[in-house]
Amino acid sequence: MLLRPEEIERIRSLPWPDSDRALVQDFWHSINGFPYFRRQANGACIFLTDAGVCLMHQRFGFDCKALTCRGYPLNLVSTFPGEISALARMDCPAVLRHQGPLLSESRRDIEALVAEMRFRDGFSQRQLDGLQRPAIELLCQVLLEEIADETLPPGHKACHLWQLLRHWQKLGAIFLNDLPTLKMVLPSLREKSRADLADLPKLGLGPFSRAYFRQMLSNYCQRDEEMLSTGAASRCRRTLQLLQMFLGGGNLRTFGREHPDFPLAKVQLFRAETRSQPAAEVWESYWRFLSVRLECFQFFGFAYYELPFFAGLAALLLTYPLALAHARISAASQGRTDIAAADVQYAVASLDHSHGRSPRLKFQFSRNAENYFYPARYPYLVFALGMH
Repeated sequence: MLLRPEEIERIRSLPWPDSDRALVQDFWHSINGFPYFRRQANGACIFLTDAGVCLMHQRFGFDCKALTCRGYPLNLVSTFPGEISALARMDCPAVLRHQGPLLSESRRDIEALVAEMRFRDGFSQRQLDGLQRPAIELLCQVLLEEIADETLPPGHKACHLWQLLRHWQKLGAIFLNDLPTLKMVLPSLREKSRADLADLPKLGLGPFSRAYFRQMLSNYCQRDEEMLSTGAASRCRRTLQLLQMFLGGGNLRTFGREHPDFPLAKVQLFRAETRSQPAAEVWESYWRFLSVRLECFQFFGFAYYELPFFAGLAALLLTYPLALAHARISAASQGRTDIAAADVQYAVASLDHSHGRSPRLKFQFSRNAENYFYPARYPYLVFALGMH
């Protein structure tokens, strides 16, 4: 967790009891010139007790904590000019389980946090891809309606959303901004996209494409501390881990304790046969992950490395094969072939932690797979992972 420089002395000067004095004398360290809370050997924050309680919160209350701590699990991002959108991150266990108070009930607290923070200006014209706000709102609403429709199995629904995006890109901004005409043609586009699902390619991926996908998967598995460890030994170890995954080996646990401790070579990621259709609740957390970002416009612009609308939407849709791969690894680690809701929840938590926030993914070379798999290879990737 990042600290602001002025918070260090403020936290240290709190009236700590003598039993905590040694702790607060050395509670932070500098990484790449920025101050961060230290971690315990188990990866937890230095202020987190064995009972799972923040010691600072326990001693002095919520308002004494650092801004990043008070802001978690919120993700606050500048969207349209003069507007800040807020969503609850699903790498928080309570949010993942759909528990806790509604954000609307915490509006005053959220506004107080926003007042302490600095934000960029609203979406630029480049980020909007030439689209006007009414067009963006309508397109997002269409996607939300399709996500809520439970008649399509997960893989087919993902490909349906992908096809809609392709159709819209071909129409172009001038057509999409003509709202009366757009509203008139949208129903037929939606019907055509569903009809075209029968003609999706029934082919898998070649060895290089599979390896490239595993590299993309590894980019989403690396946590902040792995990327912030910049010593020569850490870089060599990380390079070896990435190479092993690229070649089909390795173990996600090497990237963090939250991942299953299971050899990737024992997971049959790419099985092209059709899988049995899971119950709707199995994928509920993933569709919620997608829907919240569409509702809050947190999938492009400042929420996702300043990418324009269509590129950000493509990257968001590519989280489906990533979630499927994560979930399959989780299931395999427990000796199962069928994916359960807990497997998808693990996948969503891992994706949400990195999507738009990863120190590694902010570099274009780490996201080149997005252009590689979208648009042409997307259905092949979904089919290779097992259409269901």
